[in-house]
Amino acid sequence: MEPMLQAMILAHFLGDFVFQPDCLAHWKSQSAWGVLAHGAIVTLCLWLCALPFATDWWPYALGIGVLHTLIDLARTKVGPVGPGPALALLLADQAAHLFTIVVALAAAGWLEPHPAATPLGDWLENSHVLGLALGYVLLTMPAWVLVHFLVRGIGGQSTSLPGRPGEKYVGILERSLIATLVLVGQFPLIPLVVAPRLVVDGRSGRVEAERLSYVNELLISVGLALAVGLLLRGLV
Repeated sequence: MEPMLQAMILAHFLGDFVFQPDCLAHWKSQSAWGVLAHGAIVTLCLWLCALPFATDWWPYALGIGVLHTLIDLARTKVGPVGPGPALALLLADQAAHLFTIVVALAAAGWLEPHPAATPLGDWLENSHVLGLALGYVLLTMPAWVLVHFLVRGIGGQSTSLPGRPGEKYVGILERSLIATLVLVGQFPLIPLVVAPRLVVDGRSGRVEAERLSYVNELLISVGLALAVGLLLRGLV
């Protein structure tokens, strides 16, 4: 994958997930100003991540950011939906955003190899840092949101995940540790990462429906971590 494409996907994950806290997501759902603020954050991430490779990328970053904002504005017009349609909307939304990035890169000729504009860009092109950063960022908020909607879609329930304070961040830590263990070839240690949550859950007194959702969430989360870890292992 071309470094510029990796950088733009990384920028998208940062702007659309990592730098979109719950308060901003709520603001987006209530006001167009929230959507505009989110679009500005995405645009800034796109521009900053492109700087090592192309110092004149800002018009394309602005164009992608405007399209991102318009897509999100259109999405806010859709009323509350069930778990299945919500998952479909999430996937369609992400596909639309990534499609605009690829189209912009193709229009600018950046899907083909280009010399980097800065020494930092040269270093990033000749190292695995971008790929590693992309993999680990994917395992943070993007993975949590995907797991959240997948579990709701599978169970047909509207129960929010994580159901308890801190579970979001525990999942992020688990996925990062599992991917790291896969990356360094320490596969036997992976069960030790998952065991603490299984023990805690066994004493948590969850009702049966909550327990089923929790198990589904854990299995999907671990599966994503293993997949990303294997991809990163192949990269390095």
